[in-house]
Amino acid sequence: MFSEVPQIARDWWVLALLGLICVVTGIVAIVWPGITLLALGLIFGIYLVIAASMEIVDAITGPPGGRAISAILGAIALIAGLICIRRPGASLLAIVIAVGIYLVASGVIRIVLSFETSEGRGWAIALGALDTVIGILILAWPGLGLATLALLFAVSMLIRGIFAIVIGFKLRGMRHGEPPPVHTANLAT
Repeated sequence: MFSEVPQIARDWWVLALLGLICVVTGIVAIVWPGITLLALGLIFGIYLVIAASMEIVDAITGPPGGRAISAILGAIALIAGLICIRRPGASLLAIVIAVGIYLVASGVIRIVLSFETSEGRGWAIALGALDTVIGILILAWPGLGLATLALLFAVSMLIRGIFAIVIGFKLRGMRHGEPPPVHTANLAT
């Protein structure tokens, strides 16, 4: 497993940058929920296209066991992203539904994939559950109001962004092939 870490860790900055974009998107959605709905649709569409690209690349180059799931998630993210970019104002209900579907699919798939490894499983399950619950709420009540959608979206983006930044910087420390440091207590007597 550690042989793949330096290869993935070389591109740590991509994950950190995606996390930063998520955090900025979340802050903007909280500060100006009414004004930024169009921008939110465009930014989320761009985010989904980037996320779709990463999932599709993983489907092509990743381990054989997860290729189908990555391809499905990539296709869903790409379709939802293109909807958000093409019609951010005219189809706000479509954006609401696209966001809800993406969050449910993403959450469920992340929960399923979290059982492939024990490292970070709790965080992956928590993030997947958060996305799934927010997606279900959005789909159950699409008329909640777009400001509420912006707030729910902001919370998801903030948590997702912080998570991606932390993982990105952890990967940065592993880019030269050394395993992560093990912290032990000094029990000198």
